[in-house]
Amino acid sequence: MQSRFSDPDALKEARKQWLQVLVRVPASDLIEASAAFSFDIVVLKAPEVGLMMTNGRIHSTGQPFHLGEVSLTRCVLKDDLGHLGYGHILGRNKAQSRAIAIFDLALQRSDSTDRALELLTAWSAEIEEIDAMEAERVEDTRVDFFTMVRGEA
Repeated sequence: MQSRFSDPDALKEARKQWLQVLVRVPASDLIEASAAFSFDIVVLKAPEVGLMMTNGRIHSTGQPFHLGEVSLTRCVLKDDLGHLGYGHILGRNKAQSRAIAIFDLALQRSDSTDRALELLTAWSAEIEEIDAMEAERVEDTRVDFFTMVRGEA
């Protein structure tokens, strides 16, 4: 069994895409689906809750300021092939963090990729549908202030 990625940059880009989906999947679905993977794992960092400082800024050009702290749960796992799986999630759900790390491992392995990609594709489609409905809802309430006539006609 090999890794699907021989190039570290390709892994980095692929990981960025699949983690963007995994953090938005409902925790119960993710935890239930992660139980299907049966490869051996070693816990390098058990799921732990900590705080992360968040920054904000007024508009896109304002000076950054410290907005406050948010809870963050993280987990690091290693499989029998030496791959590392990372799970980070805002909030305090340790099981969800571990499930994300398991999926991160599954998507790197050749033997579990098909099932993991099947789930990831379905979840991605659901998320895109939700985003489209939200964009449509926002568009319905959009106000265009530049339709007013300025000055003399």
